[in-house]
Amino acid sequence: MQRRIEGEGLVVGMTLVPRFLSRNRSFALFENPEVRRARVRAALLRGIVGQLAGAQGRIDGLEVVSCGGSRELRYRVPGLRMDRRAVLTEVEYACVAYLAARAGVPGLRSGEEDRARIDASLRGLSAGLRLRDLETGPAREPR
Repeated sequence: MQRRIEGEGLVVGMTLVPRFLSRNRSFALFENPEVRRARVRAALLRGIVGQLAGAQGRIDGLEVVSCGGSRELRYRVPGLRMDRRAVLTEVEYACVAYLAARAGVPGLRSGEEDRARIDASLRGLSAGLRLRDLETGPAREPR
């Protein structure tokens, strides 16, 4: 029986821990379209954080606009003559804000609400795992 993969949790896990899943060890998993989408989305979020942190030069005009159940992130990278606009879910924004705050990006703050969203997504990812077996080992029958 194949368990449904929690896409949002995968995006969060792969964004915060880029080597969360090894492609070599989990090759069959990477053939799943939802896992591929999560991997692409996580790379996009890490790229945004890199740009915000100055990987391609300084940024100008950073704005965050709430749009219903999502947030739009807008900024310019003058050195590349590029304007960027990204529509992010609330949890994707929480990941970007968390990583950007850790990188010292001015203008983005990560609050308790962002942390709660991240934690909830990671709990959703681990919902079907049998963590007790990992901690104590599988139950053994008496001899």
